[in-house]
Amino acid sequence: MRFGRSANRAPAGGARVPAVLIATLILGGQTLWAPPPAAAAVAMEDIRVPSGSGPDAVDLDTTLYVPDSATAAEPAPAIIVAHGFGGSKDSVREVAARLSELGYVALAFSARGFGDSTGTISVNAPDFEIADVSTLIDLLAEREEVMQDSSGDPRVGIYGRSYGGALALLAAGYDDRVDAITPGSTWNSMVSALFPNDVGAPPAQTPAADPPPGDDGVFKRLWAGLFFESGGGTLPETGADATAGSCGRFRPEFCAAVLEGASGGQLTPDLKVLLEASSPASVLDRITAPTLLTQGEGDTLFPLAEADANARGIAANGTPVKMIWYSGGHGARTTGADNRLQLQETAAWFGYYLRGEGPEPEPTFFYSAFDGASTGNQEPQSSIQEAAEYPGLTGGATPRIDIPLSGDTQQVLNPADGSPAALSALPPGLQVDQGEERNSEEPSDIPGQIATFASDVLDEDMLIVGAPVASVRVASPSGEAVLFGKLYDVDPDGDATLLLGLVAPLRLAGLATDIEDAQPVTVTLPAIALTVPAGHRLQVGFASTDQIFVTPAEEQVYDVALADATLSVPQVTAGDAGPGDGGGSGSSLRLIALVAVGVLVVVGIIAAAIVRGRRQPPGRR
Repeated sequence: MRFGRSANRAPAGGARVPAVLIATLILGGQTLWAPPPAAAAVAMEDIRVPSGSGPDAVDLDTTLYVPDSATAAEPAPAIIVAHGFGGSKDSVREVAARLSELGYVALAFSARGFGDSTGTISVNAPDFEIADVSTLIDLLAEREEVMQDSSGDPRVGIYGRSYGGALALLAAGYDDRVDAITPGSTWNSMVSALFPNDVGAPPAQTPAADPPPGDDGVFKRLWAGLFFESGGGTLPETGADATAGSCGRFRPEFCAAVLEGASGGQLTPDLKVLLEASSPASVLDRITAPTLLTQGEGDTLFPLAEADANARGIAANGTPVKMIWYSGGHGARTTGADNRLQLQETAAWFGYYLRGEGPEPEPTFFYSAFDGASTGNQEPQSSIQEAAEYPGLTGGATPRIDIPLSGDTQQVLNPADGSPAALSALPPGLQVDQGEERNSEEPSDIPGQIATFASDVLDEDMLIVGAPVASVRVASPSGEAVLFGKLYDVDPDGDATLLLGLVAPLRLAGLATDIEDAQPVTVTLPAIALTVPAGHRLQVGFASTDQIFVTPAEEQVYDVALADATLSVPQVTAGDAGPGDGGGSGSSLRLIALVAVGVLVVVGIIAAAIVRGRRQPPGRR
């Protein structure tokens, strides 16, 4: 494979997605939109809703879906349906329509800056997008078809994934009228999502706990660029002046902070303040609405650690929390069984907490156990497992075992300008132009840029559920280094597969210049749920480059050695739950309309690549 351009710059210039991929994703989801039995007739009402005041006032474009069963005499609970980034109320119209056919009053809306709503984008800022949700709840409080808990307080849930999932969490934290939420595939902290740093031990006993966000993470430029461009903006090249970028539909203050951070490739104080305000982490201690969390195991944008942190923060209040890990996520595919499971549990969750129907949902933990090595872009082969609860959430700890590792001290080259660069995972269909050739979507490493340490051959199958932990020593001539921790499955032929295409970004400072003087550094690797077969070996790698991230421009060589020659592997006792036969069975057919939502999560994000590809030919920036 040849790399003709800096990998730190490639995402800004040549990432593209074929238009047919979007059509395939949408049509593939629509084939599952079957009306539930005995669906109610639905009336649709388009409403322009004013929100905010002064220069920040906007008109929100909404559609209210009212089933004929909801009347002033027999009002029904309401569900606000939030779309993903780059979408609009049209992206979720099928979800809203089917929820209404099930007897809920559903309200779909376009967030400010999207669709036909006015205003600019602040990425779920409390004073703007989240305040808009309270305005929508006020609207529902005035509708006679909507069940009211008290004057001005409607019975209301919020359904959302990705951008809409964070909106659900934040809205529940700022407005206690929200009665139940089902956020999926979303973030806990925008700081840790866009500037991750996995140096340190897990801060909790839950399976996917990750070190808390700091000020020195590694910039996830590819994903940041996709998001920003789907809002009409463009990021400047790393190292270029911030004015080389453009704002599109973003709020000027938010845009300025993003452009400054992108130009330097680092988290700035101004950007940190804005990202923290748009993070559910800031309000978890206020959430009293029962919360069903679903998160993708192959998500390279919002990994399992984000949902783990949300679960811990909400459960600390005594609020009911349920966790589901499914096979897909941003940048990965989801099995049909995982979709069915999520629908079953969503139906049961809203049914009980909004309508008082059925038994109280159990705090069981579902995860999708991959069968052998898999990358984020391969067709998943997995089975749904069910544990009694999410370990460590309300007590106890996730069991762990230690696996011996071996390997000598190795030198790792950080190339000038980060090129050539290794590839971990890209969104399906997305490719990054590298000179005259185009890279494959399969993960790959660059010889001389990675240190590896391996276990002995496994005597029996090993199920890993959660985030493994390792300890290394690193020396650098500059006293600093950026590395990417990886976990591989090595088959009997010696072929290594990067598990789910996931990496753990590591920014290290205060390093010794000589490996003999280097101090141990604890590293939390990406959380997974996967079986490594007997006869295979586990391999831990530390690479200097990755195409998704910004890495140091100066060439230097790091020394990497094991500090503790073991890998701490988390395991969760569970049983086979069958093909999507979760606790909400019996409700799944009634909510089959929601299947396509998992597909729509990525549509708005991937569409950003089309916008960029049409703007100008690759390589001419």
